[in-house]
Amino acid sequence: MRVELRHMVAAGLGLGGPVAWGVASGRPALGALAAIGALAVSGLSTESGLRRLLGHGAAAVAGTAVAGLAGVVIAGRGWLTAVTVVLIAGLLAVAGGISRPMAEHTTRFIVFMVISTGVAKGVEPVAAAVLFAGGAVWGLLVAALCLHARKGPADPAAAEPGDADPAAAERGDAERGDAERGDAERGDAERGDAERGDVERGDAGPEGVARPAPSAGALLRRWWRTLGSASGWQYPIRLTACLAAAEVAGLLWPQPAASWIAVTVVIVVRRRLDGAVRRSVERAAGTAAGVAAGSAALLWVPPSWLFVLLVAALAAIRPVLKERNHTLYATVMTPLVLLLMEGGARVPPATIGYRVADTVIGCVLALGLGYLPWVVRRERSVRAVVG
Repeated sequence: MRVELRHMVAAGLGLGGPVAWGVASGRPALGALAAIGALAVSGLSTESGLRRLLGHGAAAVAGTAVAGLAGVVIAGRGWLTAVTVVLIAGLLAVAGGISRPMAEHTTRFIVFMVISTGVAKGVEPVAAAVLFAGGAVWGLLVAALCLHARKGPADPAAAEPGDADPAAAERGDAERGDAERGDAERGDAERGDAERGDVERGDAGPEGVARPAPSAGALLRRWWRTLGSASGWQYPIRLTACLAAAEVAGLLWPQPAASWIAVTVVIVVRRRLDGAVRRSVERAAGTAAGVAAGSAALLWVPPSWLFVLLVAALAAIRPVLKERNHTLYATVMTPLVLLLMEGGARVPPATIGYRVADTVIGCVLALGLGYLPWVVRRERSVRAVVG
């Protein structure tokens, strides 16, 4: 997707609008929560037509609201929170293998559920769900107006059902399902992590004729077959192992920013293993750099108007960087999430130190449990087959 000025404007207004509303109403923390909801829909595909954007967006709005509700409800309950987060993430990671859209929605749910456990202080669950949903609706409407207002019915992006349908997760970057290859290793659909796929759409045949998309029954049968092999469980095992370790680390080392370990894990760990070490190291490096940059901003409380501009500027840069460089994208994405989680409030220096340490722990867990052993195992298997 070629990033144009209108994509940057849509992203900046999508997140900057809720923050501006919060500042204007004297409740910047609530505006930041609504902006987190807008963040959930900011990675949806805008190249496959307004109808598809609104359809996927409606599902994303509902999922984001439920994720916010769930995260706030289960937060702050010690071991019960840890076990619940891991169980929900594991079940959704398995369900995500049904199809690409299912992978996108389940990954988005996991990411924003984990984020919402870190913003639960003083927020009623229903209020959090309403704010998340309201922000997501705003972000969706802004994207529709900015990106499709002047498109006619002959626009190729709107007319070709066979076009790729990339989407993110902050992911959420979102991801492609395990079922797309049968070996459960193809595709997360982030567009910082987004991949082009042909399972959920008709892919072009030998003569460029679009084939019909698989039926729901065919997708479920394919998914069921993948669950009969170890590869079908690989991503759920990788994710839940990393999340479980992150939750245990946060419980054994109580501190104000403990939820950030789990947030780091869900940012870094993705479904795809092809080129995983390089991409994950880049993402981890960008996350660490972003925490340092975001922490500097949080030590100095920016004026309200500057807080709005800072969020809007970071959001506007995201569409440019997520197509080009994993490290720079994570460097921008991480302080954006930090600013929204803290609602522009000043954070004590000690908490900043914890946040940096938590980032390092989360990256080590993600690389050490979620990638390296699996990559080494796969390379050994390939060498055994070739040899």
